[in-house]
Amino acid sequence: MRRWLRLRSAQIPNLVVLQFLIGFVFWYGIEKIFIAKNLGVGPTGIVAIVTLYTIIILTLDVPASVVADRLGRKRVLLFSILSFVIADIVLGLSNTFFMYLIGTAFWGLFSVSYHGIFEAILFDSLKEQKREKEFQKIDALSRLFYMLGIGVSSISSGFLADIFGLRGAYFASVIPLIVGLILLTSIREPKIHHEDELIDVNKYGYIGHLIGAFRTMWHSPKLRLTMFGVIVMFFIQTPMYEFNQYVYIALFQSPILVGIFGGLSGLVLALGFLIATKRTFKPRFILIIAGISLMLVAFLQNNFSLLFLASALLAGSILENALQTQLQHSTSSRTRASVTSAVYFLGNVLIIPFVFLFGAIAEHQSIWQAFLIDGVIVLVMAFVYFFFTRIKSAKIIPTQ
Repeated sequence: MRRWLRLRSAQIPNLVVLQFLIGFVFWYGIEKIFIAKNLGVGPTGIVAIVTLYTIIILTLDVPASVVADRLGRKRVLLFSILSFVIADIVLGLSNTFFMYLIGTAFWGLFSVSYHGIFEAILFDSLKEQKREKEFQKIDALSRLFYMLGIGVSSISSGFLADIFGLRGAYFASVIPLIVGLILLTSIREPKIHHEDELIDVNKYGYIGHLIGAFRTMWHSPKLRLTMFGVIVMFFIQTPMYEFNQYVYIALFQSPILVGIFGGLSGLVLALGFLIATKRTFKPRFILIIAGISLMLVAFLQNNFSLLFLASALLAGSILENALQTQLQHSTSSRTRASVTSAVYFLGNVLIIPFVFLFGAIAEHQSIWQAFLIDGVIVLVMAFVYFFFTRIKSAKIIPTQ
């Protein structure tokens, strides 16, 4: 077993298994119940959590990449997982919402120092083996296992909380992370590195580096379109990921059922990535499906809403893979990390005010009304995306 873990051929499978372990988080399935019962906080509290998390991502995304280039990506991943361990413990011990926000800050440190850097290690590991053309399928596979981890652990979360209490779900989440840390020691640092971005940051500073990345995007029609697609993806995924439990709470009162359906949503996302490994989809059709599905969730307001919530979740994961692949293949190795940071920077900036609106409507009116507004916005943006992609396609069709 030890020999297998250290084999060159085991690098990619080990990275995929690491994704599964990182996704194995028991408290994802019962978080909203925990903060409501133990901390007395509703949807507006989620807005505070999302805002803090997003600010951390905005301010530390590019610096995290620079630190990874200086110290090594593997070392930063070790720091990332340790931050998640601390987050689990602090969140589980929280008796006040302020303490919960401190735990959220550590969770944000994990996210900003894990996801983008994991993608970089995965891509460069494939490139080192001359398999970079397989990125779309391997990336979808890794995300599939990540969502399987979330799905299985979330389904278990309600039962775990019923036996050991809601806090037990947080503390139990430390176990797979420790296993992940052990596995990470067997993963090699890819030898392929691109120093151009690090030199660029040192020369122009963080703001100048980011402005340069935005300039690169603006001069590329394909990147502009991808950027717009990513922004729409934020409007699809953020409300669903952060507020879908309130749909389950509105329909069911049992923490076990909320955990089960939260877990099933993770499995639906995993199914989306599984589909993405088999076939490549164009984002424009997926965007329209997601917008219509979100509106139907709000219109029905009953158990059938879950079917269309599942449809939106499925569309969201397929869309994420399609846009990530489009982004990776639209940039050079020299600018890939900086352009990706710029794209997600803009998405995070725009989603903050919308999350405030969504949370206020969910708190003072209903979760259904909030999803209706989200669906309308997504559908309008989807048709704009569809319109511009049709124009682009028409331009490249040769005339007779």
